[in-house]
Amino acid sequence: MGDTAHIVWDWNGTILGDSGALIAATMDALRACGFPSITRADYQRHHCQPIPLFYERLVSRTLDAEEQLRLDECFREAYARHRSAVSLTADASAALRRWADTGGTQSLLSMYPHPELLPLVSAAGIASYFARIDGSTGTDLAHKAPHLARHLRCLGLEPWQVLLVGDSVDDARAAQECGVRCVIYHAGEDALHAREHFAQLGVPVVSSLQAAVDAAGGAP
Repeated sequence: MGDTAHIVWDWNGTILGDSGALIAATMDALRACGFPSITRADYQRHHCQPIPLFYERLVSRTLDAEEQLRLDECFREAYARHRSAVSLTADASAALRRWADTGGTQSLLSMYPHPELLPLVSAAGIASYFARIDGSTGTDLAHKAPHLARHLRCLGLEPWQVLLVGDSVDDARAAQECGVRCVIYHAGEDALHAREHFAQLGVPVVSSLQAAVDAAGGAP
């Protein structure tokens, strides 16, 4: 395992292979709200946190509170439709099992609402792999760094022991802010970000979750 004793996994777009659904739902929401259509490349080029800023980047103007609320409602409706076709990332179960077999520990940290996250993880049959599962609880929703810091404190871990595996710039910045190593999983044409976003941050990018375990020092 090297110095890495624990992997913190992200959920949406990492363990759960829903990045394509997130992109499609955003496209649907913009169309339903009467905004100009966007391409997948537009989405990847402009993607950022917090989401209200992302929406403004997509439409190239400031949005008022009513417009933001309507977009959020349309997105949630569209995502619920696309969610039915979503499954775990292809090698997620194998990567979790492989890391567990090394004797390392792992946990799940997501910005997805906590009460909704727990049944999804349980239904996927992977909850037993995680020493802790934390979703968002309604505060500090703009960025992941405060959640990561709290997550590590609850687990009693030092930053040098941990590798964060995520798929977003916010994951990478949270890791940097907390002094944690990070590897980014990039889902190719379904990824939320253009690869250039991560090159600017100097964060390693991998094309599979098994490769992320390799980065943590997992045995072949």
